[in-house]
Amino acid sequence: MMLTWLQKRRCERKSVTDTNGDRDTASPIAPILHIDHLTGISNRFALEHDLTAVLSRPQGQGRGALLLIDLDRFKFINDAMDHSAGDEVLIRIAKRLSNVLTGVGTIYRLGADEFAVHVAGSPSRGKIEDICATIKTVLGTPFELTAGEVWIVGSIGIAVPAPEDVSMSALLRRADLAVMKAKQIAGNSHVFYETGMSAEASARSELEYDLSRALDRNEFFLEYQPIVCSETRMIKAFEALIRWRHPQKGVIAPDQFISIAEATGLILPIGNWVIRTACEEAMRWPSPIGVAVNVAGDQFRDPTFLPYVRDCLRQSGLAPERLTVEVTESIFSVDPSIISDSLTELRAEGVKIALDDFGIGFSSINNLRRFPLDHLKIDRSFTAAMLGSKRDAELVDIILKLGSTFDVSTTVEGVETEPQLEYARSRGANAIQGFLISRPVAAGDVSAILDRNRVHHAKA
Repeated sequence: MMLTWLQKRRCERKSVTDTNGDRDTASPIAPILHIDHLTGISNRFALEHDLTAVLSRPQGQGRGALLLIDLDRFKFINDAMDHSAGDEVLIRIAKRLSNVLTGVGTIYRLGADEFAVHVAGSPSRGKIEDICATIKTVLGTPFELTAGEVWIVGSIGIAVPAPEDVSMSALLRRADLAVMKAKQIAGNSHVFYETGMSAEASARSELEYDLSRALDRNEFFLEYQPIVCSETRMIKAFEALIRWRHPQKGVIAPDQFISIAEATGLILPIGNWVIRTACEEAMRWPSPIGVAVNVAGDQFRDPTFLPYVRDCLRQSGLAPERLTVEVTESIFSVDPSIISDSLTELRAEGVKIALDDFGIGFSSINNLRRFPLDHLKIDRSFTAAMLGSKRDAELVDIILKLGSTFDVSTTVEGVETEPQLEYARSRGANAIQGFLISRPVAAGDVSAILDRNRVHHAKA
Protein backbone atom coordinates (compact mmCIF):
# COMPACT_ATOMS: atom_id res chain seq x y z
CA MET A 1 0.00 0.00 0.00
CA MET A 2 1.17 3.48 -0.72
CA LEU A 3 2.71 5.29 2.24
CA THR A 4 0.59 8.07 3.64
CA TRP A 5 1.92 11.62 3.61
CA LEU A 6 2.43 11.39 7.37
CA GLN A 7 4.30 8.09 7.15
CA LYS A 8 6.58 9.40 4.45
CA ARG A 9 7.42 12.43 6.59
CA ARG A 10 8.50 10.07 9.35
CA CYS A 11 10.50 7.81 7.02
CA GLU A 12 12.07 10.50 4.88
CA ARG A 13 15.60 11.41 5.85
CA LYS A 14 17.59 13.69 3.63
CA SER A 15 21.36 13.25 3.95
CA VAL A 16 23.14 16.07 5.69
CA THR A 17 26.77 16.57 6.55
CA ASP A 18 28.39 18.59 9.27
CA THR A 19 29.87 21.83 8.01
CA ASN A 20 31.67 24.72 9.63
CA GLY A 21 29.78 24.13 12.86
CA ASP A 22 27.88 27.24 13.95
CA ARG A 23 27.27 26.09 17.51
CA ASP A 24 26.51 29.38 19.20
CA THR A 25 22.78 28.55 19.35
CA ALA A 26 23.31 25.55 21.65
CA SER A 27 23.37 25.61 25.42
CA PRO A 28 26.92 24.80 26.59
CA ILE A 29 25.56 22.54 29.32
CA ALA A 30 23.24 20.54 27.10
CA PRO A 31 24.15 16.83 26.79
CA ILE A 32 25.77 16.06 23.46
CA LEU A 33 23.05 13.55 22.62
CA HIS A 34 20.48 16.33 22.83
CA ILE A 35 22.23 18.58 20.29
CA ASP A 36 21.61 18.50 16.53
CA HIS A 37 25.04 17.94 14.99
CA LEU A 38 24.41 20.18 11.96
CA THR A 39 22.75 23.28 13.38
CA GLY A 40 23.90 23.19 17.00
CA ILE A 41 20.35 23.59 18.37
CA SER A 42 18.42 21.03 20.42
CA ASN A 43 17.27 17.87 18.66
CA ARG A 44 14.36 15.40 18.81
CA PHE A 45 15.77 13.63 21.88
CA ALA A 46 15.90 16.97 23.68
CA LEU A 47 12.31 17.74 22.70
CA GLU A 48 11.12 14.40 24.01
CA HIS A 49 13.04 14.92 27.25
CA ASP A 50 11.71 18.45 27.72
CA LEU A 51 8.11 17.61 26.85
CA THR A 52 8.07 14.62 29.15
CA ALA A 53 9.07 16.92 31.99
CA VAL A 54 6.50 19.56 31.02
CA LEU A 55 3.66 17.06 30.58
CA SER A 56 4.33 15.56 34.00
CA ARG A 57 3.26 18.84 35.61
CA PRO A 58 -0.24 19.10 37.06
CA GLN A 59 -2.88 20.87 35.03
CA GLY A 60 -2.90 24.61 35.56
CA GLN A 61 0.86 25.00 35.86
CA GLY A 62 1.27 25.90 32.19
CA ARG A 63 2.24 23.21 29.73
CA GLY A 64 2.83 25.55 26.81
CA ALA A 65 2.19 24.89 23.12
CA LEU A 66 4.07 22.98 20.43
CA LEU A 67 4.70 24.53 17.01
CA LEU A 68 5.84 22.13 14.31
CA ILE A 69 7.53 23.71 11.26
CA ASP A 70 7.94 21.89 7.96
CA LEU A 71 9.87 23.45 5.06
CA ASP A 72 7.97 23.07 1.79
CA ARG A 73 10.79 23.63 -0.71
CA PHE A 74 13.78 22.01 0.95
CA LYS A 75 13.91 18.96 -1.31
CA PHE A 76 14.02 21.21 -4.35
CA ILE A 77 17.06 23.05 -2.94
CA ASN A 78 18.86 19.75 -2.36
CA ASP A 79 17.97 18.53 -5.86
CA ALA A 80 18.54 21.75 -7.80
CA MET A 81 21.70 22.83 -5.97
CA ASP A 82 23.30 20.25 -3.70
CA HIS A 83 23.20 18.99 -0.15
CA SER A 84 25.72 21.56 1.03
CA ALA A 85 23.25 24.28 -0.01
CA GLY A 86 20.54 22.45 1.91
CA ASP A 87 22.76 22.22 4.96
CA GLU A 88 23.51 25.92 4.71
CA VAL A 89 19.79 26.74 4.65
CA LEU A 90 19.14 24.61 7.74
CA ILE A 91 21.97 26.29 9.63
CA ARG A 92 20.73 29.75 8.64
CA ILE A 93 17.14 28.94 9.64
CA ALA A 94 18.24 27.62 13.03
CA LYS A 95 20.26 30.77 13.65
CA ARG A 96 17.47 33.10 12.51
CA LEU A 97 14.90 31.35 14.69
CA SER A 98 17.24 31.46 17.66
CA ASN A 99 17.79 35.18 17.16
CA VAL A 100 14.10 36.07 17.12
CA LEU A 101 12.67 33.51 19.55
CA THR A 102 15.17 33.63 22.39
CA GLY A 103 13.18 34.06 25.57
CA VAL A 104 9.97 33.17 23.72
CA GLY A 105 10.37 29.46 23.09
CA THR A 106 12.85 26.60 22.80
CA ILE A 107 13.84 25.63 19.24
CA TYR A 108 14.52 22.09 18.09
CA ARG A 109 15.50 20.44 14.83
CA LEU A 110 13.67 17.14 14.58
CA GLY A 111 15.50 15.93 11.49
CA ALA A 112 15.52 16.53 7.73
CA ASP A 113 13.61 19.78 7.10
CA GLU A 114 11.52 19.72 10.26
CA PHE A 115 11.84 22.12 13.20
CA ALA A 116 9.79 22.58 16.37
CA VAL A 117 9.28 25.36 18.87
CA HIS A 118 7.95 24.77 22.38
CA VAL A 119 6.40 27.89 23.86
CA ALA A 120 6.43 27.70 27.66
CA GLY A 121 3.76 28.80 30.12
CA SER A 122 0.17 29.37 29.11
CA PRO A 123 0.41 31.37 25.88
CA SER A 124 -2.77 32.91 24.51
CA ARG A 125 -3.89 32.19 20.96
CA GLY A 126 -2.95 35.77 20.10
CA LYS A 127 0.59 35.29 21.35
CA ILE A 128 0.95 32.08 19.33
CA GLU A 129 -0.36 33.91 16.26
CA ASP A 130 2.34 36.55 16.78
CA ILE A 131 5.03 33.90 17.11
CA CYS A 132 3.83 32.23 13.89
CA ALA A 133 3.96 35.60 12.12
CA THR A 134 7.56 36.03 13.29
CA ILE A 135 8.50 32.54 12.06
CA LYS A 136 6.88 33.18 8.68
CA THR A 137 8.86 36.40 8.34
CA VAL A 138 12.05 34.45 9.03
CA LEU A 139 11.16 31.85 6.40
CA GLY A 140 9.93 34.42 3.89
CA THR A 141 13.16 36.41 3.84
CA PRO A 142 15.42 35.17 0.96
CA PHE A 143 18.60 33.29 1.83
CA GLU A 144 21.81 34.45 0.18
CA LEU A 145 23.77 31.22 -0.16
CA THR A 146 27.13 30.42 -1.68
CA ALA A 147 25.24 28.72 -4.53
CA GLY A 148 22.85 31.66 -5.02
CA GLU A 149 19.68 33.19 -3.61
CA VAL A 150 16.86 30.87 -2.56
CA TRP A 151 13.35 31.31 -1.20
CA ILE A 152 11.75 29.08 1.42
CA VAL A 153 8.13 28.61 2.37
CA GLY A 154 6.98 26.62 5.35
CA SER A 155 3.93 25.18 7.06
CA ILE A 156 3.34 25.47 10.81
CA GLY A 157 1.10 23.17 12.83
CA ILE A 158 0.15 24.15 16.38
CA ALA A 159 -0.97 21.76 19.11
CA VAL A 160 -1.73 22.50 22.77
CA PRO A 161 -1.26 19.69 25.33
CA ALA A 162 -4.45 17.89 26.30
CA PRO A 163 -5.13 16.85 29.91
CA GLU A 164 -4.48 13.20 29.05
CA ASP A 165 -1.12 13.83 27.36
CA VAL A 166 1.78 12.26 29.25
CA SER A 167 4.31 11.85 26.40
CA MET A 168 5.42 13.56 23.22
CA SER A 169 3.83 11.15 20.73
CA ALA A 170 0.18 12.24 20.97
CA LEU A 171 1.02 15.95 21.02
CA LEU A 172 3.40 15.61 18.08
CA ARG A 173 0.82 13.60 16.17
CA ARG A 174 -1.73 16.42 16.52
CA ALA A 175 0.85 19.01 15.46
CA ASP A 176 1.63 16.80 12.44
CA LEU A 177 -2.03 16.75 11.46
CA ALA A 178 -2.17 20.53 11.72
CA VAL A 179 0.93 20.79 9.49
CA MET A 180 -0.76 18.56 6.95
CA LYS A 181 -3.72 20.95 6.91
CA ALA A 182 -1.41 23.97 6.63
CA LYS A 183 0.29 22.43 3.60
CA GLN A 184 -2.98 22.66 1.72
CA ILE A 185 -2.74 26.47 1.92
CA ALA A 186 -0.45 28.25 -0.55
CA GLY A 187 2.64 29.97 0.82
CA ASN A 188 3.78 30.31 4.42
CA SER A 189 0.81 29.31 6.56
CA HIS A 190 -0.10 28.07 10.03
CA VAL A 191 -3.00 26.01 11.37
CA PHE A 192 -4.13 25.14 14.90
CA TYR A 193 -5.05 21.52 15.55
CA GLU A 194 -8.80 20.98 15.73
CA THR A 195 -10.90 17.95 16.58
CA GLY A 196 -11.78 16.08 13.41
CA MET A 197 -8.43 16.50 11.70
CA SER A 198 -7.56 12.87 12.41
CA ALA A 199 -10.63 11.62 10.56
CA GLU A 200 -9.92 14.08 7.76
CA ALA A 201 -6.33 12.86 7.51
CA SER A 202 -7.52 9.26 7.34
CA ALA A 203 -9.91 10.11 4.50
CA ARG A 204 -7.15 12.03 2.72
CA SER A 205 -4.80 9.05 3.09
CA GLU A 206 -7.42 6.77 1.55
CA LEU A 207 -7.94 9.20 -1.32
CA GLU A 208 -4.16 9.43 -1.78
CA TYR A 209 -3.95 5.65 -2.15
CA ASP A 210 -6.80 5.59 -4.67
CA LEU A 211 -5.16 8.44 -6.58
CA SER A 212 -1.94 6.45 -6.92
CA ARG A 213 -3.86 3.81 -8.88
CA ALA A 214 -6.17 6.09 -10.86
CA LEU A 215 -3.84 6.69 -13.81
CA ASP A 216 -3.21 2.98 -14.42
CA ARG A 217 -6.94 2.36 -14.19
CA ASN A 218 -7.79 5.05 -16.77
CA GLU A 219 -10.01 6.91 -14.32
CA PHE A 220 -9.04 10.41 -15.49
CA PHE A 221 -10.72 12.30 -18.30
CA LEU A 222 -10.67 15.86 -19.62
CA GLU A 223 -13.45 18.36 -20.09
CA TYR A 224 -13.08 21.53 -22.14
CA GLN A 225 -14.36 25.04 -21.53
CA PRO A 226 -14.35 27.50 -24.45
CA ILE A 227 -12.48 30.81 -24.39
CA VAL A 228 -14.07 33.36 -26.73
CA CYS A 229 -13.20 36.73 -28.20
CA SER A 230 -14.92 39.44 -26.13
CA GLU A 231 -15.98 41.39 -29.22
CA THR A 232 -17.19 38.63 -31.55
CA ARG A 233 -17.73 35.68 -29.17
CA MET A 234 -15.94 33.48 -31.65
CA ILE A 235 -14.21 30.55 -29.93
CA LYS A 236 -10.44 31.00 -29.83
CA ALA A 237 -9.45 28.04 -27.65
CA PHE A 238 -10.57 25.58 -24.99
CA GLU A 239 -9.12 25.14 -21.52
CA ALA A 240 -8.51 21.48 -20.63
CA LEU A 241 -9.84 20.63 -17.15
CA ILE A 242 -9.02 17.28 -15.54
CA ARG A 243 -11.68 15.19 -13.84
CA TRP A 244 -11.36 11.96 -11.84
CA ARG A 245 -14.05 9.31 -12.19
CA HIS A 246 -13.63 7.52 -8.86
CA PRO A 247 -15.17 4.02 -8.87
CA GLN A 248 -17.01 4.61 -5.56
CA LYS A 249 -17.16 8.38 -5.08
CA GLY A 250 -18.15 9.35 -8.62
CA VAL A 251 -16.64 12.29 -10.50
CA ILE A 252 -14.19 14.27 -8.36
CA ALA A 253 -13.24 17.87 -9.22
CA PRO A 254 -9.54 18.81 -9.38
CA ASP A 255 -9.65 21.07 -6.31
CA GLN A 256 -10.20 17.92 -4.25
CA PHE A 257 -7.20 15.93 -5.49
CA ILE A 258 -4.61 18.17 -7.18
CA SER A 259 -3.12 19.26 -3.82
CA ILE A 260 -2.73 15.58 -2.92
CA ALA A 261 -1.08 14.91 -6.27
CA GLU A 262 1.37 17.78 -5.66
CA ALA A 263 2.18 16.62 -2.12
CA THR A 264 2.88 13.04 -3.23
CA GLY A 265 4.69 13.69 -6.51
CA LEU A 266 1.83 12.17 -8.51
CA ILE A 267 1.39 15.54 -10.21
CA LEU A 268 4.24 14.62 -12.58
CA PRO A 269 2.67 11.55 -14.25
CA ILE A 270 -0.83 13.04 -14.01
CA GLY A 271 0.32 16.35 -15.48
CA ASN A 272 2.09 14.55 -18.31
CA TRP A 273 -1.06 12.59 -19.07
CA VAL A 274 -3.07 15.82 -19.28
CA ILE A 275 -0.64 17.42 -21.75
CA ARG A 276 -0.50 14.39 -24.03
CA THR A 277 -4.26 13.80 -23.96
CA ALA A 278 -5.06 17.49 -24.57
CA CYS A 279 -2.69 17.64 -27.55
CA GLU A 280 -4.15 14.49 -29.07
CA GLU A 281 -7.76 15.63 -28.62
CA ALA A 282 -7.09 19.20 -29.79
CA MET A 283 -5.61 17.79 -32.99
CA ARG A 284 -9.15 16.74 -33.94
CA TRP A 285 -10.35 20.36 -33.82
CA PRO A 286 -10.09 22.73 -36.78
CA SER A 287 -7.02 24.96 -36.86
CA PRO A 288 -6.30 27.46 -35.37
CA ILE A 289 -8.52 26.53 -32.35
CA GLY A 290 -6.09 26.08 -29.45
CA VAL A 291 -5.98 24.24 -26.15
CA ALA A 292 -4.81 25.57 -22.78
CA VAL A 293 -3.30 23.21 -20.20
CA ASN A 294 -2.59 23.96 -16.54
CA VAL A 295 0.98 23.14 -15.47
CA ALA A 296 2.19 22.91 -11.85
CA GLY A 297 5.48 24.18 -10.50
CA ASP A 298 6.78 20.66 -9.82
CA GLN A 299 6.53 19.89 -13.53
CA PHE A 300 8.99 22.70 -14.31
CA ARG A 301 11.40 21.20 -11.76
CA ASP A 302 11.42 17.98 -13.77
CA PRO A 303 14.31 18.13 -16.30
CA THR A 304 12.35 15.88 -18.69
CA PHE A 305 9.33 18.23 -18.80
CA LEU A 306 10.30 20.40 -21.78
CA PRO A 307 11.43 17.43 -23.93
CA TYR A 308 8.16 15.75 -23.00
CA VAL A 309 6.10 18.72 -24.24
CA ARG A 310 8.03 18.71 -27.51
CA ASP A 311 7.40 14.98 -27.87
CA CYS A 312 3.65 15.43 -27.26
CA LEU A 313 3.47 18.10 -29.96
CA ARG A 314 5.50 16.02 -32.40
CA GLN A 315 3.57 12.78 -31.89
CA SER A 316 0.14 14.44 -31.93
CA GLY A 317 0.98 16.71 -34.86
CA LEU A 318 -0.44 19.73 -33.03
CA ALA A 319 1.17 23.02 -34.07
CA PRO A 320 3.02 24.53 -31.06
CA GLU A 321 1.21 27.85 -31.39
CA ARG A 322 -2.08 26.04 -30.70
CA LEU A 323 -0.88 24.98 -27.24
CA THR A 324 -1.03 27.36 -24.27
CA VAL A 325 0.64 26.48 -20.99
CA GLU A 326 -1.22 28.05 -18.05
CA VAL A 327 0.69 28.70 -14.82
CA THR A 328 -0.19 30.42 -11.56
CA GLU A 329 2.08 32.84 -9.77
CA SER A 330 2.87 30.26 -7.11
CA ILE A 331 5.39 28.71 -9.54
CA PHE A 332 7.57 31.81 -9.23
CA SER A 333 8.49 30.68 -5.73
CA VAL A 334 10.13 27.58 -7.25
CA ASP A 335 13.23 29.25 -8.66
CA PRO A 336 12.89 32.36 -10.81
CA SER A 337 15.79 31.47 -13.09
CA ILE A 338 14.50 27.95 -13.80
CA ILE A 339 10.98 29.23 -14.47
CA SER A 340 12.18 32.09 -16.67
CA ASP A 341 14.44 29.80 -18.72
CA SER A 342 11.70 27.17 -19.11
CA LEU A 343 9.05 29.68 -20.17
CA THR A 344 11.46 31.33 -22.60
CA GLU A 345 12.31 27.97 -24.13
CA LEU A 346 8.63 27.05 -24.52
CA ARG A 347 7.87 30.35 -26.21
CA ALA A 348 10.83 29.84 -28.55
CA GLU A 349 9.11 26.60 -29.62
CA GLY A 350 5.95 28.59 -30.38
CA VAL A 351 3.98 27.55 -27.27
CA LYS A 352 1.96 30.35 -25.64
CA ILE A 353 2.24 31.15 -21.91
CA ALA A 354 -0.72 32.31 -19.80
CA LEU A 355 -0.59 33.57 -16.22
CA ASP A 356 -3.73 32.18 -14.58
CA ASP A 357 -5.71 33.45 -11.55
CA PHE A 358 -3.99 36.82 -11.65
CA GLY A 359 -4.98 39.10 -8.79
CA ILE A 360 -4.73 36.58 -5.94
CA GLY A 361 -1.78 34.95 -4.19
CA PHE A 362 1.60 36.40 -5.09
CA SER A 363 0.43 38.86 -7.77
CA SER A 364 3.24 41.23 -8.64
CA ILE A 365 3.92 43.68 -11.43
CA ASN A 366 7.50 42.46 -11.23
CA ASN A 367 6.36 39.03 -12.44
CA LEU A 368 4.94 40.67 -15.57
CA ARG A 369 8.29 42.35 -16.14
CA ARG A 370 10.55 39.38 -15.45
CA PHE A 371 8.79 36.46 -17.11
CA PRO A 372 7.81 35.91 -20.75
CA LEU A 373 4.01 35.88 -21.02
CA ASP A 374 1.39 35.97 -23.77
CA HIS A 375 -1.86 35.99 -21.79
CA LEU A 376 -3.11 37.25 -18.44
CA LYS A 377 -6.19 35.61 -16.91
CA ILE A 378 -8.11 37.56 -14.26
CA ASP A 379 -9.32 35.39 -11.41
CA ARG A 380 -13.05 34.61 -11.30
CA SER A 381 -13.38 36.05 -7.77
CA PHE A 382 -12.96 39.57 -9.22
CA THR A 383 -15.51 38.86 -11.94
CA ALA A 384 -18.12 37.80 -9.41
CA ALA A 385 -17.61 40.99 -7.37
CA MET A 386 -16.76 43.67 -9.93
CA LEU A 387 -20.31 44.88 -10.63
CA GLY A 388 -21.17 45.12 -6.94
CA SER A 389 -17.93 46.51 -5.59
CA LYS A 390 -16.25 49.71 -6.72
CA ARG A 391 -12.92 48.44 -5.41
CA ASP A 392 -13.09 45.15 -7.33
CA ALA A 393 -14.23 46.97 -10.47
CA GLU A 394 -11.21 49.26 -10.20
CA LEU A 395 -8.91 46.30 -9.62
CA VAL A 396 -10.20 44.61 -12.77
CA ASP A 397 -9.67 47.87 -14.64
CA ILE A 398 -6.10 48.13 -13.32
CA ILE A 399 -5.27 44.54 -14.30
CA LEU A 400 -6.66 45.07 -17.79
CA LYS A 401 -4.53 48.19 -18.14
CA LEU A 402 -1.49 46.22 -16.95
CA GLY A 403 -2.14 43.72 -19.73
CA SER A 404 -2.19 46.53 -22.26
CA THR A 405 0.95 48.09 -20.78
CA PHE A 406 2.90 44.84 -20.95
CA ASP A 407 1.43 43.92 -24.35
CA VAL A 408 -0.23 40.69 -23.23
CA SER A 409 -3.79 39.68 -24.05
CA THR A 410 -6.28 39.51 -21.18
CA THR A 411 -8.98 36.97 -20.37
CA VAL A 412 -11.68 37.48 -17.75
CA GLU A 413 -12.62 34.18 -16.10
CA GLY A 414 -15.89 33.23 -14.44
CA VAL A 415 -18.21 35.36 -16.60
CA GLU A 416 -21.78 34.27 -15.90
CA THR A 417 -23.96 37.25 -16.96
CA GLU A 418 -24.28 39.59 -19.91
CA PRO A 419 -23.56 42.68 -17.75
CA GLN A 420 -20.27 41.08 -16.63
CA LEU A 421 -19.30 40.37 -20.22
CA GLU A 422 -20.20 43.87 -21.35
CA TYR A 423 -18.24 45.46 -18.50
CA ALA A 424 -15.15 43.37 -19.25
CA ARG A 425 -15.43 44.08 -22.96
CA SER A 426 -15.88 47.81 -22.43
CA ARG A 427 -12.77 47.90 -20.24
CA GLY A 428 -10.63 46.27 -22.91
CA ALA A 429 -10.61 42.56 -22.08
CA ASN A 430 -9.57 40.52 -25.11
CA ALA A 431 -11.27 37.26 -24.20
CA ILE A 432 -14.00 35.83 -21.99
CA GLN A 433 -14.42 32.48 -20.27
CA GLY A 434 -17.28 31.30 -18.07
CA PHE A 435 -20.70 29.67 -17.77
CA LEU A 436 -22.32 32.44 -19.82
CA ILE A 437 -20.52 31.03 -22.83
CA SER A 438 -20.50 27.37 -21.85
CA ARG A 439 -19.88 25.01 -18.98
CA PRO A 440 -16.99 22.57 -19.45
CA VAL A 441 -18.00 19.83 -21.88
CA ALA A 442 -16.76 16.35 -22.72
CA ALA A 443 -14.20 15.96 -25.50
CA GLY A 444 -16.85 14.41 -27.73
CA ASP A 445 -19.04 17.52 -27.48
CA VAL A 446 -16.41 20.05 -28.56
CA SER A 447 -17.16 19.66 -32.26
CA ALA A 448 -20.86 20.35 -31.68
CA ILE A 449 -20.05 23.55 -29.76
CA LEU A 450 -17.72 24.68 -32.56
CA ASP A 451 -20.40 23.97 -35.16
CA ARG A 452 -23.03 25.97 -33.25
CA ASN A 453 -20.55 28.80 -32.77
CA ARG A 454 -19.83 28.98 -36.52
CA VAL A 455 -23.52 28.79 -37.46
CA HIS A 456 -24.38 31.56 -35.01
CA HIS A 457 -21.77 33.89 -36.45
CA ALA A 458 -22.68 33.02 -40.03
CA LYS A 459 -26.24 34.23 -39.30
CA ALA A 460 -25.10 37.35 -37.43
